[in-house]
Amino acid sequence: MFGSEFLRWGLTALLLAASLYAVFRAGRPSPPATRVGFGLHAGMMFAMVLMVVPGLQWPALPQILLFGLAAWWFVLRAVAWRPAPAGMHAPAASPGRGRAERAGRGSLLYDALTMAAMAYMLVAMDLHGAYGTLAVSDAAGIPDQAPHHAGPAVALSLPGALPVAEQGWVSQSAVVLALAFGLAGAVWCLLLFRRLSTPGRPRSGEALLELAGSASIAVMFAALAA
Repeated sequence: MFGSEFLRWGLTALLLAASLYAVFRAGRPSPPATRVGFGLHAGMMFAMVLMVVPGLQWPALPQILLFGLAAWWFVLRAVAWRPAPAGMHAPAASPGRGRAERAGRGSLLYDALTMAAMAYMLVAMDLHGAYGTLAVSDAAGIPDQAPHHAGPAVALSLPGALPVAEQGWVSQSAVVLALAFGLAGAVWCLLLFRRLSTPGRPRSGEALLELAGSASIAVMFAALAA
């Protein structure tokens, strides 16, 4: 998938670090929904590692179903989300509480989009890579005849691959999604710097996790579009 070994292993290291952090947060005492959310983020990061590292193969269809259901789970959480009860110094009708509610819903909806993007990426990579337009030979840089997901010789085995002439939409949508998640990464980067500059550094770890996820997804879609 990547012609540059430096990019491949750098992205792998980033994804593994983010996945381990998400596993750590999922194991800490917290509400069940929060722990499930971190667990899904850990699974998403590890699934991208499987895409990047040659020779690894997990069945694609269960992953597509998992991330599709995860997207709906985050949507339902956003619909049903309510802010924590206000304390003595934070009245329920305060403007800060309203901003917190909007930010909480927005974060959950963004998480739903990342899970949906993962499901779409798995499908698009199979449709694109099944005809050798994604996997790149390390030796000559010539399109190979093997798909991406399990290295140079293993296919995802999804049925109904599209003809080559009808796959242009895959590259076009990958460009749009790469730009969208690149922009999301820039927003998370600004939010991270803002939180780091705030006394107490509130929830900077979550922003760093979201930044790693958005940047990785942007790079993956950019590679798909290339």
